[in-house]
Amino acid sequence: MITMDELILRALIASVLISLNASIAGTLTVFRRASFLVAGSAHSALAGVALALFLNSIGFSAHYFLFAVIAAVFFAVLSAKAARRGDVNVGIATAFSLSMALAAIFIAMTRNSASNAWQFLFGDVLLLTLDDFVIVAITTAFVLIAISFFYHKFIFISFDPSGAEATCINVYLYDFLLIALISISVVTALKAVGAILVFSIFIAPSSTARLLGRNLSSVFLISFVLALSSLYFGLLTSFYFSIPSGAVAAAIASSIYFAVSWRG
Repeated sequence: MITMDELILRALIASVLISLNASIAGTLTVFRRASFLVAGSAHSALAGVALALFLNSIGFSAHYFLFAVIAAVFFAVLSAKAARRGDVNVGIATAFSLSMALAAIFIAMTRNSASNAWQFLFGDVLLLTLDDFVIVAITTAFVLIAISFFYHKFIFISFDPSGAEATCINVYLYDFLLIALISISVVTALKAVGAILVFSIFIAPSSTARLLGRNLSSVFLISFVLALSSLYFGLLTSFYFSIPSGAVAAAIASSIYFAVSWRG
């Protein structure tokens, strides 16, 4: 029988891991000027989750995380490829609409879908199981190692894609790799924060940090501190009141961004 202390400790550590994801992946998304990619990945992942829930309801064994990652990466790459002919956000928005339509169809076909899908929509870090926590830890380590290995190329193609191409860097290859890693990072936070709210945790702190930071390192650090502070305050509020921690964290992160941007 798991105790409340164990749940809280698990939530505190998971919040640190999610904040690392939000800082790195969110900031790289902001640098790439494709912030909507986070929302698109989250809702695309929801289609994968809905498919897994449907398969489980008819007797097949399907783990939500695997299906969520496949769906998120597939739709992210699909939207990025389509965006080569136009605005990147148009490609993302189209993939977003398709994935949400599929999610709605699978949820409608699934028995007891409302209760099963609720946590994936709004999230709650206090409800993470040990299995969920292990997934968050392993995936975070993988994403951070992969991004650190290609960090300089990712920064180069984000700020100066033409210059990167002139130096014989395969811009499309690294762009697809970056998009895939961002998508995986977003899926990592899906059950803890929720598909609807993950955008605020990933983008709002990074956007605020970009306004406050003086160099790249400070942007990543400020983003991490803001994301973690928001998640911890959400946990504290959830502990004393019957309010989802993800909703409070998202509201705080978004409010800080508006306060800083208004002041600027």
